[in-house]
Amino acid sequence: MLPSRKGIICVLLAAILWGSSGVCAQYIMENNQVSAGWLTMLRLLFSGVIILALAFFQGEKLWHIFSHRRDTLRLAAFSLFGALAVQLTFLATIAHTNAATATVLQFLSPTLIVVWFALRRKQLPGIRVASAVAVSLIGTFLLVTHGALNALSISVTALVWGIASAIAAAFYTTYPSPLIARYGTLSIVGWSMLLAGLMLAPFALQGSQHIAPNGGNLFAFLYLIVIGTAVNFTLYLKGAQLIGGQKASILSCAEPLSSALLSVVLLGVSFTVPDWLGTLCIVGSVVLIALEGRGRLHHGNRKNAAGK
Repeated sequence: MLPSRKGIICVLLAAILWGSSGVCAQYIMENNQVSAGWLTMLRLLFSGVIILALAFFQGEKLWHIFSHRRDTLRLAAFSLFGALAVQLTFLATIAHTNAATATVLQFLSPTLIVVWFALRRKQLPGIRVASAVAVSLIGTFLLVTHGALNALSISVTALVWGIASAIAAAFYTTYPSPLIARYGTLSIVGWSMLLAGLMLAPFALQGSQHIAPNGGNLFAFLYLIVIGTAVNFTLYLKGAQLIGGQKASILSCAEPLSSALLSVVLLGVSFTVPDWLGTLCIVGSVVLIALEGRGRLHHGNRKNAAGK
């Protein structure tokens, strides 16, 4: 199989698995008396151990980061405001609405990232980026109001958690780049998840919570931890390495679509025409942003070639 085709398959599978993991989380919370915080804690702890084990077997130096005080503090910040925040806000959004809506709202993060960098650089965005921002706002409006100006289709609490999830995802995507460059992706992600789970434990362990030991719950939990976190993360990294980050970003748009379809088919979630239109708008905004980044890359390459 050609490397490009293999990379495309890996990224698409990762996107579908990520979308389905939200559906599993919704199934667990609907069928058990567990909170989003408790489930987040377990997901972070187990996933952190699994990813650190993968890092160890791939030869990454797991303890190297702790010999540098400043980077250790940065890892702690990333664990709290990145790994913990992105997982907790996502599951909290699911708890107050559904996996499909939570996934789509979190997909606003690329738009927030480009707006943030435009403001930081005091530079107006290009036409594609400006169009992406407008399209994402239209999509969000359709998703949360169904086109009605006087009513929300989801609760204010769900909307707040969803926007917080997008902000956390934007931070999670941009903040750890220097750490990853120095210590490796798996090490940083694994430690951040494990530390985040330990930070959350004192709060999440309050009260009696458990998952009923039946086949459906056990399958959903194992799928959420192993397949929906460790396996899809590895697939996405491999695919992005083979085809590049820009193409991977575009293909990852399969995530909210798969989450919506699986929510409708497996959980009976009602997804109306405005919901689908809003989803497609937000997915389209991500594609526009990715294409803008690709266009800038090609333009830079042409300028470099001309200067040689």
